[in-house]
Amino acid sequence: MTNLSNLTQEQIDELKNLGNAPVDYSDIPKTTDFSKAKFKYYKIEPIKQTVTMRLDADLVAVLKSFGKGYQSKTNEILRSVVMEHKMPVLNITD
Repeated sequence: MTNLSNLTQEQIDELKNLGNAPVDYSDIPKTTDFSKAKFKYYKIEPIKQTVTMRLDADLVAVLKSFGKGYQSKTNEILRSVVMEHKMPVLNITD
């Protein structure tokens, strides 16, 4: 990919004027073999929500015994229970 800072002002103006013009792909060879393609997986972090819950003191002690990150571990535990019981999970994006 070209670094835009290496472009001249004339080239930048030309790109801006293209807008949504159709791209001519006729000079690009067709590729049907993707066996050597490299794919990158992106982990999408779910939106976190602060909640207040009343839990048994002994349960809180066990969770806090995980040390730093115990809230994330609690989230993992809850998620594993939800997945184990095949409970529906809403895909919240906002």
